[in-house]
Amino acid sequence: MRLVTYFLGVFIGAVCNAATPVDEIESLLHYIGTMESTSIVRNGDVHTPKEAEAHLRLKWTKQKAQIATAEDFIRLCGTKSSMSGKAYVIRFQDGHAEDSAAVLSKQLQVIRAASLPENNVAPNKAAQSTTPSVTPPAGQEARQP
Repeated sequence: MRLVTYFLGVFIGAVCNAATPVDEIESLLHYIGTMESTSIVRNGDVHTPKEAEAHLRLKWTKQKAQIATAEDFIRLCGTKSSMSGKAYVIRFQDGHAEDSAAVLSKQLQVIRAASLPENNVAPNKAAQSTTPSVTPPAGQEARQP
């Protein structure tokens, strides 16, 4: 019975730790807005990461009804201009450039990997049981460090 209870707790914990689509989208927006030494090219114009974040947030606000997942966000907001159809491009400090869809998709994988239960450290009984006990001087109670 204890084993069933343990696995049920692990399952519930995993479900609770899973990021929601809104969390994932917010993480992607934060990622774009804080990319150092990059520029984002939209319709031939160069923008700062903060400007790109603001633009993508505006697109998300206008299209929320069609966006149920982070993949929807990338496809509908973070891939290309809805006016010209031109792909958004991210230029990195080292000079290489990538389509924003590829960069956002890679970052979404990172976000999801970070939210997996095995990446969330929690104390376990085995680690606690290896803590040495302190032998008190005669006449005093034992205390755990």
